[in-house]
Amino acid sequence: MIAKASVTALSRLARLLAVGLGGALALPAFGNAALAQDISIYFVGCAAPTGFHGYLARGAEEAGKNLGVKVTYIYPDQLTIPNQVQKIEEAIAAKANGIALCEFAEDAAYADVAARAKEAGIAFGSAAAPPAGSQVRNPNDFFLFRTGSDEKAAGALTAQRLIKMGVKGGVVVGDQQPGDATCRDRADSEIAALKAAGIKAEFLELTMDPGQQSEALFNYLRKNPDTAAATSVCDVIDGFLTAKADSGRNDLILTGYDIVAQSLAAIKDGRQAFTIDQQQFWRGYMPVLLLTHYLKYGLIEANYFLTGPTVVDASNVDRVAALVKQGYR
Repeated sequence: MIAKASVTALSRLARLLAVGLGGALALPAFGNAALAQDISIYFVGCAAPTGFHGYLARGAEEAGKNLGVKVTYIYPDQLTIPNQVQKIEEAIAAKANGIALCEFAEDAAYADVAARAKEAGIAFGSAAAPPAGSQVRNPNDFFLFRTGSDEKAAGALTAQRLIKMGVKGGVVVGDQQPGDATCRDRADSEIAALKAAGIKAEFLELTMDPGQQSEALFNYLRKNPDTAAATSVCDVIDGFLTAKADSGRNDLILTGYDIVAQSLAAIKDGRQAFTIDQQQFWRGYMPVLLLTHYLKYGLIEANYFLTGPTVVDASNVDRVAALVKQGYR
């Protein structure tokens, strides 16, 4: 047990550290409830804990078990800013010690509710990527931390891999949600890197309907027979796989994003070259760990925590597939 005098000294140290960090965040008082076993963390998700978001929820749940803290996963029935803000307010009303947010909109959308959380003494962090190219945390950031993948780096990584594979001819980059800033960062970054290397690269606006994706890509390949590769930046690879088969283009190199069963199967049998993984299990796990360590020890991650991008290809697909079956990717 820490002596009372030691607790007082630690509390003074905490205040000094807060001043040294520019006063952007108030560190918790050591020796109070933060050291108890009743820390409550709310993970405000973007969707139900299934599919992609199931891995985030599983990561948060696993972290809670490992750290001995209570984790509650909540999410809006329909993903809109007002609905998500309402869920954050629910966590505030429940007197959470910490809130991790699956951020999907611009920071300004959360500024007011983040301020209310701070006023209530609640630690507030983002389970979404930091601004592209950011590493060292901005001391004025109202998010205690940000965890996720650098999406511009992900797009550049796709381009680098295609260049290393010796791609000749054009590359088409299909974006199923052109209004999504994350996906557009991926697309723009890949296209820019390919063009810088002297490779023809074009943007193709698509929809979220796999059938329409397949038809659009099929028609594109007919009009542009020199196309050597195609990237799906904002949806599962299904429509691209269908277009490849229907066009008889067995030589077409396909790349995509995220870990889904159909991508893993296609990488195994050679229909897809690789996929960019943001390690979504880690995106759920790390926010809980960072909040817990902040609440218990006053620790703040100096850098934004990047969970990606990483590459899954023929060299590691079997290992990744085994982890996916266990719910860890």
